[in-house]
Amino acid sequence: MRSRRGYSLIGLLITLACMVVLMAIALPAMRSATTGMNPDGSQAPNSAWGGVEMMQLQALGQAVLAQGLGGGMDSMYPRPSDANGTKDRTLDTTANLYSLLVMERFTVPKQLVRKGDRGYVEIDDDYDWTTYSPRNGVYWDPSFVADLDVLSNVSYAHMPLTGRRVDNQWRAGAMSSDFPLFGSRGPRDGVETADSVTCPMGKWSGRVVFADGHVDFLDSPRAFSRRSRFGPDNLFAIDDEAGGSDAILGFTESIDEDGVTLQWD
Repeated sequence: MRSRRGYSLIGLLITLACMVVLMAIALPAMRSATTGMNPDGSQAPNSAWGGVEMMQLQALGQAVLAQGLGGGMDSMYPRPSDANGTKDRTLDTTANLYSLLVMERFTVPKQLVRKGDRGYVEIDDDYDWTTYSPRNGVYWDPSFVADLDVLSNVSYAHMPLTGRRVDNQWRAGAMSSDFPLFGSRGPRDGVETADSVTCPMGKWSGRVVFADGHVDFLDSPRAFSRRSRFGPDNLFAIDDEAGGSDAILGFTESIDEDGVTLQWD
């Protein structure tokens, strides 16, 4: 009499249990490889999403640098208050700056949004290039927004366009290897806290593109080690209120006679 061979219920359960264990082991590694997020909240320097972020920042930095060099070593980078010819520095906000960069084809809206951004950020799919009208004093799409409290069409912080840092660094001839122009958003004053969407599980890490065009991965705000005449330079705090020559990355909400108002999330 021939015996029948098949799968027993116990065998199937054991197989399923083994698959669950293997998936539990593999998923964190897959998550880290894709998103860059480690189980402890730190960010892996090499990941699919991190690679996209690096390319976005590098493309932005190199586009600005190439345009500047094309105009000579003393050429200034694009600036809203210069673009419309008014020299009105109150126009140099984050929303206007990035909208101007899109209008002048330095970048496109899709490249300004980081994959996996945890803030109120979304791509501006309706950017209107037809609004450009020098006759009417319109040099960028005013509907582009960068408000971290409500909605932003851009993920990346930038050097505030105020103070001596503009003349010193926002130009082709600067080429500084330790002065940041654009980068990942960070917590206010560089204090890592879980209250900030930029610090998953209370830890910050990100990428920064410097004035010479290179991009670095920083695993904490303290990894930025630039020093200046007033001591260590905090990447996410204004250390030189009087002169405005220090390095800082943030969102510029407004600029007036009293200075710049930065925004954090």
